Amino acid sequence: MLLPAVQYGDWPTVKRRMRKIVTQLKRGAGLIDVMTKDGMLDTADYPGLIVMVRSILGPVPNFHCFAPMRQAWDAFFDIRVEPPPARITDAIFEASLQTPWGILGLLSSDNQTWLIPTERHQPFLRATLAVWDELDSVGPRYYWTVQGEHLWRVARGLHYVLANMGVPNDMLRSPLPPEGPRALLRYARPVAQG
Repeated sequence: MLLPAVQYGDWPTVKRRMRKIVTQLKRGAGLIDVMTKDGMLDTADYPGLIVMVRSILGPVPNFHCFAPMRQAWDAFFDIRVEPPPARITDAIFEASLQTPWGILGLLSSDNQTWLIPTERHQPFLRATLAVWDELDSVGPRYYWTVQGEHLWRVARGLHYVLANMGVPNDMLRSPLPPEGPRALLRYARPVAQG
């Protein structure tokens, strides 16, 4: 799986990079352009976890996939500054849906705020289901707490959307069926499946 090089490193280094990215996003730069400017890295070629929540993991390099969405949200909705126009946040969200790494960022529990508007649920769900197999293929490298896990255990954004579509919480806490998250749609409210 390919992830932006800017997300790889120890957290203090990645955090500094993300500040620069967020500044560019606030000015209206395109998410995909600024995130991929330094190239992409194949997770098979680089050690470390795929970090799905803001955490301190020491000086070792990891892929910090919750960034830049979390840093952007914090900067955009700081009560001390004027929020950016909705066109900027909408463009960032829509661009995130165009790439597996963007969807991965939205799956993070740190980024559920991007999924609060219900009109974003269906596009997010469609995009996530389209790349699920690719994202899940890296195995238990996803970090949320303590150790690497399979994606389903840490995909809080997907859990949030499915819960809001009526999928029972006990299904979301259970192991994922072999067919993947698409199998859970049978438990969603009929209107939510549209």
